[in-house]
Amino acid sequence: SAALGKALQLAGHLAMRLGKTDLALSALERAATAADDSGDPLLAPMVFGSVAWAYQRQNRLDDAEELAVTAADDLERGRLDSAARTRVWGGLLMSAATSSARMGNYDQARDVMTAAEEGAARLATLPPPEDDGRMLSVFSRSSVRIERVRLAVQHARADEALRLAKGIRLSGDIPPSWRTWLLLDVARAYADVDDTESAVRTLETLRRVAPAWMRQHTLAVAIVTDLWAGPRRPPGLRKLAEYLGIAA
Repeated sequence: SAALGKALQLAGHLAMRLGKTDLALSALERAATAADDSGDPLLAPMVFGSVAWAYQRQNRLDDAEELAVTAADDLERGRLDSAARTRVWGGLLMSAATSSARMGNYDQARDVMTAAEEGAARLATLPPPEDDGRMLSVFSRSSVRIERVRLAVQHARADEALRLAKGIRLSGDIPPSWRTWLLLDVARAYADVDDTESAVRTLETLRRVAPAWMRQHTLAVAIVTDLWAGPRRPPGLRKLAEYLGIAA
């Protein structure tokens, strides 16, 4: 049953990537049933996390938040005494916070994210999880803080985003794509507070680490376009604008 549950969860993820959320939910419902019969205490909450993601894709944000919070609470009641359990719990909290923020409840999302970051600190006291083939969440103090920066920027709290970003110490388990997104969010925050020089420096770093990605990303192009149209053009901005095809 565990193998079936994992296979169905993977099928659900694939269906979501293809934009077929109804098909994804059908697979995930069957995955949840298999997880209940599997004897693996973490498989069901992990599947619930996937279901919450599908609900988010369908804009069923209330349902997504409620499911993630309930699953996280169930895990916490059973004690977060292993790294795997803590990571699944943390992924559920981050999912709940994202749903809250998208519904306009930014303060609630911030409180949930703060709790998740505090919980991530426990990972340092626990042995790392064995690689058992489960799709564990990317969950660490770094990943939570990166997500907090993203939410702050998206909700027009640039000063808060920059303050949060200054406290980030990137851990080795952070995927390169998350680092790239962080640089873009920080650049946007600097632009939002009219610190053009810092925005340009951050974008120069982004170009060094992900040049092709930056050229194709609409938000990166939009930030540089706005800076180029602004009253100040600090050193480095022209090269960025030329690289993105904004300045002739």
